[in-house]
Amino acid sequence: MLDMLEGRLRWKRTPDGIIVSIPPRHGTLTILYGPLVGACLLAAAIYYWHALTTPHPEDTEHTLQLVAIGIYVLGFCFAVCWLIWAFTNETVLILNRNEMKIQRRVLGVELATRSFPNRQIRNFRFVPPTKTWASRDADDPKTGRIQFQVGSNTQIFGEGVSAAESDALFAQMQTVYRFPGYLGLSHQRIVI
Repeated sequence: MLDMLEGRLRWKRTPDGIIVSIPPRHGTLTILYGPLVGACLLAAAIYYWHALTTPHPEDTEHTLQLVAIGIYVLGFCFAVCWLIWAFTNETVLILNRNEMKIQRRVLGVELATRSFPNRQIRNFRFVPPTKTWASRDADDPKTGRIQFQVGSNTQIFGEGVSAAESDALFAQMQTVYRFPGYLGLSHQRIVI
């Protein structure tokens, strides 16, 4: 069982480190779009079920309906996969004294893992949210993230984290391993 760390973040201590779960931040459009897609898929399924179960002559119109059903099935599979991804994906950070792993999971199944030796990681920092076309004059909370350097590469994880969540995460990470080049817990945006 994971305990509350801050905001959406959940964590637990392991014998040699920590595990932190970072669930997705759902935007308003995701919450509205999901049920809308589900309703459209249900309506189309009822229509095509009716089209397949009623008697029909073998003609061009029926062939086109079968093509439309095939396209519908592909769209249905895509929409179901999108809904599963949107509502069940999470990032899991596994940190011990020697390495840090960042996993992407959907429905609890590991899809991808990136591993980094702790001694090569530097310059952890929180990147505050920015404005997007959808958020107009306000910052879009889904654009906040954490980034760090490994060699000459910049790595990103924790999309959608807030400043408070990143502060709590950094504080827990520092109890396991003191990362070099740690930029501290201040994330004030400078306005010129």
